[in-house]
Formats: sequence, structure tokens, C-alpha cells
Amino acid sequence: MRVECGKKTEARVSPKRGGAARRRTVGAAALVFAISAGVAAQNAPATTVSSVWGGAFTDEQAKRGEAVSTKLCTSCHGPDLSGGEAGPSLVGIEFLGNWNNLTVADFYDRVQATMPADAPGTLTPQQTSDVAAYVFKLNKFPAGKSELPTELAALKGIKIEGTQPGK
Repeated sequence: MRVECGKKTEARVSPKRGGAARRRTVGAAALVFAISAGVAAQNAPATTVSSVWGGAFTDEQAKRGEAVSTKLCTSCHGPDLSGGEAGPSLVGIEFLGNWNNLTVADFYDRVQATMPADAPGTLTPQQTSDVAAYVFKLNKFPAGKSELPTELAALKGIKIEGTQPGK
């Protein structure tokens, strides 16, 4: 409503003009939404895994982790990572007892910040994920089709569970 010379009159919008503007606005919003959804789908992991039992890493990634482990981890954790004089076991009941019901992000963060012991924090994010994949493989968790990510936010959604859910 608008006021002209003390009189109230209704402002009129041409139905054709208002409709076209509305359609353009809705069309533009739909286009922005479609582009955003496409970008989000591209950046999302191929599969969503909520447990290490769901195939959170690939065999290839675990092999890369084994190479890093042989070079940087075995001097403390032993040749098969079952424990050494200077490092705890990363395999079996000791590992599962320490990490059960925590997230992969917790394990990743600990490895990233404190390993290797003689040069803490020097592993790259990819090396850290690769080593974690190798540790999970040694603990008999199944490999999957997607690599373990390097982003903490994604790793927070993957739980380390000592026993397979539902069993």
C-alpha cells in the first residue's frame, strides 16, 4: 500500500512483470542449489564408513603404510609392530584395548603429533593415513574400496571397534 496526497492506494505490480522476475529468481536459486549439490557430491567420499569394520582403507594404502612403517616405526614398535623396547604393540589385544570405541581421528591425531618418536610431527598427512591403514590391516580389519582420508573431520566419523558390530 502507498500513500499519495493523503489517499491510500494499492501499488500494483504487473502480473507479467512480477511473474517473470519471480521465475528468474527461482530459476537462479535452483541453479545455485544444483551447482552446490554437484560440488558437494564431488568432494564427498565415495562411500561413507562408520567403523573400521566397514572397509575404511584400501590394500594399496596399507602397502604404502607398511613401507613407511618399516622405515620409521619398527625401530620402536618392533618389526611386526607387536611392540618393542621403546614402543607399545600396535597389534592385537593391547592395541584394541587402548583404542576400542575411540575414533580413527583420535588415532590419526596421536600418530601425527607424536610420531616418529625421534622426530614428532614430521609425517605428512598422507603418510599418517597410510600408516593407520597398515595398522588396521595388521589388526585384521577388512580393506575397502576407498582410501582412509587425511581430514580429521572425516576421520571423526569412523569408529575403532574391537569386535565387529552385530557379532
